[in-house]
Amino acid sequence: MKEKKKKSKTPKAWVWPVKIFILAILLSLSFSIISELALGNASIIVSVLVILTFIAVSILFDMLGLAVASSNIETFTAMASRKIKGSKQAIALNKNADRVSSICADVIGDVCGILSGAAGASILTKIALASHGDFIQILIASSVSAVIAGLTIFGKASLKRYAIKHSSEITLKFAKFINFFTRKD
Repeated sequence: MKEKKKKSKTPKAWVWPVKIFILAILLSLSFSIISELALGNASIIVSVLVILTFIAVSILFDMLGLAVASSNIETFTAMASRKIKGSKQAIALNKNADRVSSICADVIGDVCGILSGAAGASILTKIALASHGDFIQILIASSVSAVIAGLTIFGKASLKRYAIKHSSEITLKFAKFINFFTRKD
C-alpha cells in the first residue's frame, strides 16, 4: 500500500511576501487617496504639514521595525515571569520579528516615505505652475524634493542607533500599545 504524503503545516516561502505585497498596495492606495483628498486644493503650509507627518510616521515605524528585530526574547521572557504588562505581546512580536519588521519598516515606513515624496511633488507642481519658468522658483521647487529626502534619511539614520541600543524598551512600549487594543496580556 502506498503511504500518503503528509502535508506540511509550514507555509510556503512565497506566501508571506505575497501577503505583504497586497498589504503594501492596499495601504499605499488608501494613504494616497487620503493624501490626494487632503492636498488637492490645500495651501503649501497644509501640504508641508502633511509631508512632515508622513516623514515622522516613516521614521517612527522604521525605528519600531528595527527595535523589534534587534530585541532579545530572553529579556521579555524574564519580564513575563515577573508578570510585567506587555511582556507576552513583546515575546510574540520578537518571535515574529521578521514579519513585524517587514510591516513596520518596509510597508508602513516605505509607503509613508513614498507618499511624502508624492506630496512633495504636489508642492513642486504648484510652485512650478506659479513660476512660469522663473529659474529661482524652479530651484526652490527642486529643493523641496531634496529636503524631503534629507529629512527622511537624517531621521532614520539618527534613530537607528537609538533603536538598537534601546530595543527592549521600545519593543515593550510598542507591545503595551498593541496590548491596549488587543487585550492579550
